[in-house]
Amino acid sequence: MTSSRKSGSVYQPPWLKGQGLGPKVSWSVGTDGALTASALARETGELIIADESSTISRIDRDGQIQAMTRIGAPVRVLVWSDDGSAGAVITGDDTVMRLNRDLQPEWSLNTPDTCLTLAIAPFGNHLVVCLANGVNLIYNERKRRLAQFQTMRPLAFARFCATEPLLFASAEHGLLCCHDLQGGEVWQERLWSNVGELEITGDADLLYLAGFAHGIQAFDGDGGPVGSYIVEGTVNRLSVSFEPNRLLAGTIERSLYWLDSDGEMLWATSLPDDLLNVHCGPLGEWAVVAFHNDGVYRLDWAG
Repeated sequence: MTSSRKSGSVYQPPWLKGQGLGPKVSWSVGTDGALTASALARETGELIIADESSTISRIDRDGQIQAMTRIGAPVRVLVWSDDGSAGAVITGDDTVMRLNRDLQPEWSLNTPDTCLTLAIAPFGNHLVVCLANGVNLIYNERKRRLAQFQTMRPLAFARFCATEPLLFASAEHGLLCCHDLQGGEVWQERLWSNVGELEITGDADLLYLAGFAHGIQAFDGDGGPVGSYIVEGTVNRLSVSFEPNRLLAGTIERSLYWLDSDGEMLWATSLPDDLLNVHCGPLGEWAVVAFHNDGVYRLDWAG
C-alpha cells in the first residue's frame, strides 16, 4: 500500500546537502513494492506512480493520495496528460490500457509487436503507441486508430508538443524526429550517441536528450544541434521545465544535477538509491524525484 510521509515536520534526508543552493523536501511518499513507473500531470501538479505490486496511485501537489487502484499486472510504462484527465500504461509486452482520472480502465488493446513506449497529448485526446518493429500507432480517446507511420528505427521516447499538434520522438540510437498527428514526417535527424531520455519544453522550441557519456544534448525545434551540457557521470534521466528555466538530470552513478537555462549548475548531490525518474515542475520552482526503492520526494526551491 502506498503511504504519504508528510507530517508537521517533514524529514529532510542527508542527500539534500550537496553543492550549491539545495532544496527542501515538502513531502515524500513510500510504497510497499519497488516503483516501476511514474508520470507528472504538469498543469495540475499531480504525480501518478506505479509499483511492482501492480498498484497505481495518484498523489496531489500537497503529497496526499487521492486515488489508488490495482490492475492485473505490473506497469512497465506510464504516461499522463498535462491536464490530469487521463493516462495510459503498458503491462507485459503488448497490452496498452487507457485510464481515466480516477485510475479506472476505459479501454485496452493488444499490440501486434512488443510495445516500447507511449505518449499522450496534453488534454488526453491522442495517444501514440510505439512498437519494436518501428510501427507507430496514433489513437484518439475512444480507441479509434487515427494514423499509422513507420520509422527507420523503433522509437523508444516520444513527447507531444503542448502548443502545436506535433509529436517529437527519438530512438535509443541514431534517430531524432518530428511527426504530425496524421503520421506525416516533419523532419528527421541522425544521432551519433545513445539516448536515455527525451524531454521538450512546452512549445518544443528546445529538445533535450540524456546522452549518457555525452551529457545533455540540446536541439532546436527543427532538430538542429544547439549545444551540450557536460556534467560528471553518465546522464540517463532528464526533465525540463515548461519554459527552459531549469533542467534536472540524473546519472547512472546516482548523481543529481539542478541546472539553469545556460547549463550552469545550481545544485548537485549524490543519491542513496537508483533513480527511476525525475520530473521538473512547469515553472522550474520544484521537482519530484522517484527512486526505485525509496519512494518519491518533492523538492522545493521556492519560498
